[in-house]
Amino acid sequence: MIKLSIYIVTLNEEKRLDKTLKAASEVADEIVVIDSGSTDKTKEIALKYGANFLFHQWKNISSQKHFAQNACQNDWVLSLDADEVLSADLIKEIKAVKENPTADAYKIKICDMLPGDLKPRFFAKTYNLVRLYNRKKANMPDDLTHDRVVLNEGCSVLKLKSKIWHYSYVSLTQLWYKLNMYTDELVQTALKKNKKYSKLRLYTEMPRQFLIYYFKRRYVLYGLCGFWMATSYAYFRFLKIAKWFEWQALHKKMPE
Repeated sequence: MIKLSIYIVTLNEEKRLDKTLKAASEVADEIVVIDSGSTDKTKEIALKYGANFLFHQWKNISSQKHFAQNACQNDWVLSLDADEVLSADLIKEIKAVKENPTADAYKIKICDMLPGDLKPRFFAKTYNLVRLYNRKKANMPDDLTHDRVVLNEGCSVLKLKSKIWHYSYVSLTQLWYKLNMYTDELVQTALKKNKKYSKLRLYTEMPRQFLIYYFKRRYVLYGLCGFWMATSYAYFRFLKIAKWFEWQALHKKMPE
């Protein structure tokens, strides 16, 4: 049987962390929590579940997750956000993988859970990401982009059937604060990669992204909450581009 480390990054997550760690503790041989300066009961909750609680100064999400991955003692790791809960069926699947892994990495379905949801809604949008993997075959890099696992050449990948339940929503204030901070990081990534945006995209990004989130990503299924969530994410997409144009203006590099 393989030993599994689960790593999580936190900042003031007392409202959601207990549920996350309770489920994680059912499959983890080690839990690593990397915190960037919580002032609530995050540390107390983490220690209750025997987690290795470490401080690391925030740089960006990929840097934080890279540090967390490297703090793990085991080769097999599972990347989990502080607002994500392993479903009961997924716990069973992960236990089976621990008994006999047949791939080097595993994709897991992630499903958004919005206020009032006791289980995933029918036809709700899910997305598959590599979260469970052998560090000898894959890696969470520190590269200024959003967090994602990069597979080594020849790394074999399978998909698990069950879901992670993603409780991302606390309040609009929390959501907008998070997205505002994230856009700052995305602008720096775009500048580093010399990425450019057109003025047409600046004007069209928000309505286009609203339609994508509301219909293609199925937020229409979440009622009134789905509407304000789709609007918020569309604004976040617009804000990223607006901040890029702002940087160009402040540095007198406005595109034609």
